[in-house]
Amino acid sequence: MAWLPQTDPGVRILKVSGPFTLNAVFEFQSIVRQPLPALTIVDLSDVPYMDSAALGSVWGMHISCQRKQRAYALVGASERVKELFRMTGLNAALVLADSVDSARTASA
Repeated sequence: MAWLPQTDPGVRILKVSGPFTLNAVFEFQSIVRQPLPALTIVDLSDVPYMDSAALGSVWGMHISCQRKQRAYALVGASERVKELFRMTGLNAALVLADSVDSARTASA
């Protein structure tokens, strides 16, 4: 899990790779608790699945971004991860985008 090199001022992209489970939650929370830019994009394209702990941390980021009036988007989620969002009903609240470019465009 790492920030990708910044190309646009005010936009940061966090790349999450591999299974997003409890083992990665603390690192994710530590990263997203740092002062966030105007737009945070979380790239999930290399995440095959996510457990409930990771889902909770994503929901926590959503709430934090709302409270701080910061935009975010989750991009590239696999069908399995999207199904988790649907099953829990969070797909209606989470900001999802197909790609980094579409997330940037939607937030502009």
